[in-house]
Amino acid sequence: MSTHKDALDCGKCAAFCCRMAGYVEVRRDDSRRLAKFLGLSVRAFELKHVVETTKKGSKRIKAGYETCQFLSPERRCTVYTARPTDCRGYNCWEVEDRTVFHFARFAQQSVEKVRDKDLKDGHR
Repeated sequence: MSTHKDALDCGKCAAFCCRMAGYVEVRRDDSRRLAKFLGLSVRAFELKHVVETTKKGSKRIKAGYETCQFLSPERRCTVYTARPTDCRGYNCWEVEDRTVFHFARFAQQSVEKVRDKDLKDGHR
């Protein structure tokens, strides 16, 4: 895990967390909040937006390697104020799999800064 010093500016990111590998689960409260935001019943929301239901009954609105259906062409979340708990709690610099963090860091910093940091951290 990383520390707060690794934090990036999500506003400057190309929304890698919404476009790369990973799932977004919606719990009952998430479905209610998203349905209300979209002007749908919970049932209508789930019929239209749940892309996968696991064997354990978890519902997902983003599957595997797919881009999130709520990501706009401008790379902004179209349901941001109602976004699911998984999205609210996600910071790419705080998760074990650092793939998204490394893509985002590279995109936000100059090549010289990335190279200098990598050398300082002992990476070649």
